[in-house]
Amino acid sequence: EVQGLYASQQRHSKFMNQWIHQIKTPISVLELLLQEETLDKKSVQEELDRLKRGLELVLMNARIDNFEGDMQIEQVNLRDCVTEIINENKRLFITNQVFPQVSIDDSIFVASDSKWLKFMLGQFVTNAVKYTFEKNKKLVVRAEQYESTTVLTLQDEGIGIPKSDLSRITKAFFTGENGRKTGESTGMGLYLAKEICEKLGHTLNIESEVEKGTIVTITFK
Repeated sequence: EVQGLYASQQRHSKFMNQWIHQIKTPISVLELLLQEETLDKKSVQEELDRLKRGLELVLMNARIDNFEGDMQIEQVNLRDCVTEIINENKRLFITNQVFPQVSIDDSIFVASDSKWLKFMLGQFVTNAVKYTFEKNKKLVVRAEQYESTTVLTLQDEGIGIPKSDLSRITKAFFTGENGRKTGESTGMGLYLAKEICEKLGHTLNIESEVEKGTIVTITFK
């Protein structure tokens, strides 16, 4: 138990150090924007969105160790959940000119915790958009039901993940080649998503090919 607590404390400490360093960037940009004669509201909103995503990440990281006490399993409408996340990130889609396509039947419900599920989907959606550098690409989200499982798939047309990084992308603090390209990654988003999946009893699988895109699959039992 002592070793576990020590490891958790070290993880939190390292994450906070990285997060504080990275959160300085949108704050600095906001300060520069305020110095301009004409305030660019769109740019201000983009930086505020980055701050909000960063704050949500650090909050969920703080809560993950008390996951069982915070968890509330219920029947979640999958289409409503996905649509809410896409709407929350509408400005990100517009800025990057990525177009979401949702193909989920309104009758599909899954047993999950809506708050944690939304956070997890938010990580996949924002990653898909941030790492799609070409314009007019798509993010396709679809769900299929089988006898005992429901499979949710998010397929983007982004830059893809190098094969050498693929097995390590859910490790804590691993940023990889793509994370270094944007300079924004804390290496914690996919780690937390993987942890949440395991705690909720869902199965996460990520496949990717460079220059072709990434496919994230979540299986609900």
